[in-house]
Amino acid sequence: MIQLAAQGAILIAAGWLVFAALVMTASPETARRSLAAMGSTPAIQFGEHIPRAIVGIALILRAAQSKAPLLFEIGGWFILASSILILLAPRKWHNAYAVWWAERIPAIAFRLLSLPTIGAAAWLAWACL
Repeated sequence: MIQLAAQGAILIAAGWLVFAALVMTASPETARRSLAAMGSTPAIQFGEHIPRAIVGIALILRAAQSKAPLLFEIGGWFILASSILILLAPRKWHNAYAVWWAERIPAIAFRLLSLPTIGAAAWLAWACL
């Protein structure tokens, strides 16, 4: 049951990455505004990092049954630890960092980065199954 839940969480995360990549391709300005909004409100902060931490836990739990156990375990621990650290840090720091990057990433970069994001999502789903 836990393995099925972990697998489901990872597949949902892969779907979310595909959705994000499509937004990056279709509307780089929407992607930029979304990036700049990270950490701007408590709801956005928790809405970003609680699901992210859940995916980190899912990667850890699914590691042994995946096609890339070491990557799943290391990646899962990194995602979980970084989500906890960001949640513990002042929210304004997170938002300032997000705004800093949003102001510097050119629109074409969002479009170009969408392709490897889709590739990563496909790999994640494949490695999970």
